Amino acid sequence: MLKLFKKEEYNITFIFGCPRGGTTWLWSLLESHSEVLPFTNGVEKDAKGYYSTSESGIYIKEPKRAKKIITSFCKHNKNKHIIEKTPSHTLKYNEIKKDFPYSKDIVILRNPIAIVNSMYSSTMVAFEDYDVNHAILEVKKYYKELSIIINTDDAYIITYENLLKDTKSKFSKVLNYLEIFDENIDVIISENQNTTKVSVSGAFRKGKVDSFKNDLTEKQIKTIEEELNIEIALFKSYL
Repeated sequence: MLKLFKKEEYNITFIFGCPRGGTTWLWSLLESHSEVLPFTNGVEKDAKGYYSTSESGIYIKEPKRAKKIITSFCKHNKNKHIIEKTPSHTLKYNEIKKDFPYSKDIVILRNPIAIVNSMYSSTMVAFEDYDVNHAILEVKKYYKELSIIINTDDAYIITYENLLKDTKSKFSKVLNYLEIFDENIDVIISENQNTTKVSVSGAFRKGKVDSFKNDLTEKQIKTIEEELNIEIALFKSYL
């Protein structure tokens, strides 16, 4: 006799976005909520409450076992809303949605010019060889995938700029989308003011949204605007 099994739903959210696009700060805000637990593939908080990384990288490191490992984590933490954030997983969206079709996902967009500047100016080892042209190509690659995700109408869209400008209101809407009680939001925001729960140097640059105007030359900005005109238009449509 053929048995039909109902797919089990888990309270899990994947955060998709471009590297240096605000994913870490959004992840950190969510991690600070008592109902939320991040999946970091074994990385735990230190004594001061910081993580050595916010990224699990599970679909890059162990793609064949990713679903099993995350599912096991969800089963052992059914009383929590699980979040996972690895920017490179944006490029694995189809695989992730095949494994977790019921996930309630978030896309965070950031001004492509600011992302290029953040990559170019970052002190993190991962970006030490980036020049402006390399950063432009990276943004193009990620925005191509992000536009596909957005067009599925299956994710909540937010911009880093709006979240920074009106953190309480925008973060409250994120929690509402995830059906998480809006508790202690002022404390959560205070804990993450100009910082994140990640101890990696350079993970959060304390610049302004338009700091690229001072960091980049007019020629560089013009080049980025010309090369990323489609990506900039998409970003601006969500401001």
